[in-house]
Amino acid sequence: MHYSRSYLLQKPKKTSKRKRKMLFFLIALMLLILAVVFSVNLITIFNSMHNDADWAQALRLQRGGDERVYILYGIDYWGANPYVERMLLVHHHTLNRSISLLYIPGNTLIETEERGPEPLGQAYRHLEPPAFIELVQELTGIAVHHYMALNYQGIIVLGDYLGGVESGALLGEGESAGSLLPRENGRLSGFELYRYFLTADYREPPWEQLNRQQQVLAQFWNIMQSKKIWHWPKMIKTLSPFLETDLSWRELTALREQFEEYEYAGMKALILPGKEEVIDGCLYWVPDQESLEDIVRLINEGYLVIPSEVKIEVLNGSGIDGLASEVAALLEQEGFQVVRKGNADHFDYKESQVIALGEIVDKARAVALYIPGSSMLHRYDPEAEVDVTVIIGSNYSEYRNNH
Repeated sequence: MHYSRSYLLQKPKKTSKRKRKMLFFLIALMLLILAVVFSVNLITIFNSMHNDADWAQALRLQRGGDERVYILYGIDYWGANPYVERMLLVHHHTLNRSISLLYIPGNTLIETEERGPEPLGQAYRHLEPPAFIELVQELTGIAVHHYMALNYQGIIVLGDYLGGVESGALLGEGESAGSLLPRENGRLSGFELYRYFLTADYREPPWEQLNRQQQVLAQFWNIMQSKKIWHWPKMIKTLSPFLETDLSWRELTALREQFEEYEYAGMKALILPGKEEVIDGCLYWVPDQESLEDIVRLINEGYLVIPSEVKIEVLNGSGIDGLASEVAALLEQEGFQVVRKGNADHFDYKESQVIALGEIVDKARAVALYIPGSSMLHRYDPEAEVDVTVIIGSNYSEYRNNH
């Protein structure tokens, strides 16, 4: 059999096409296999941070309804002993889309049957995580559904792995480095970031330090996001020994997307009610249990408001000189706006009154927490220039003298 020259020239071309198709198919198959292996590897590393123990999964089954409560706490070391430096309860009311933050100092004084009085943060060294979280729940009266624990040593390790952070990236617009940053310019090492993360000026409110810490973590996240996708398994593997949570990686991803809709400034932030006291030479934060119960009730009912958004007038109805100014100063210290102060229509008020002038009484509820022995009234006035009127009665002075 004889073939034409044109046929002989065409035959290799068809064979070459089939080979190319087969090669492309094999390459696509290999890429798919690599993608699957990469994804499985990444998920496996993420799952190493996921605590799926029975006690951790049981947290989410506690009462809550439309509320989800997360406890975030940071672990540091005093010598070889671990302790919790601070705690933050994040109360997310999914129905009315509000977030409340309750800050709990690590030196909060608690009473335990076995050891007597001790700081809450130091109790962590001799308690397993479920017992520690149970202790926080008993203190606050708030059921916790999820937890996340960050070992601060991870800041050093991850900071060095990422090559540090530029000091200028940690400053807000118009800010100077001041004394808290270890150097005015340059790139901060992991240990320098760790020191900056924990250092606080003694006059600095806790929310300012939390904001600085959030900036450090945000810079870590920005650097991680700038890395190529194949770097992620190594980065997560580096971080995983220092982070533990009951949340799966899918839940963490969904939670991050959900919380991106909220602004930090719009969150309602409170410090555990109490005061600092020196006991046996140690400085403790001593909780005010009565005020804490009121605040927890407002948080659970979704009535917590931001003090700076509440306009108040304070009127003296007791006849005691200077009482309106005293109460006004107290409320201003708590962050409320005191628009005016003066005398009431008479001085015969026996009981203090907190009067809500808006359509709802949420703001008056918040103010009433700071006026002991007061009754709350609702007198809606659409033309009122303030949200709440406080009339100080004679029982306020009596309560102040007895406490």
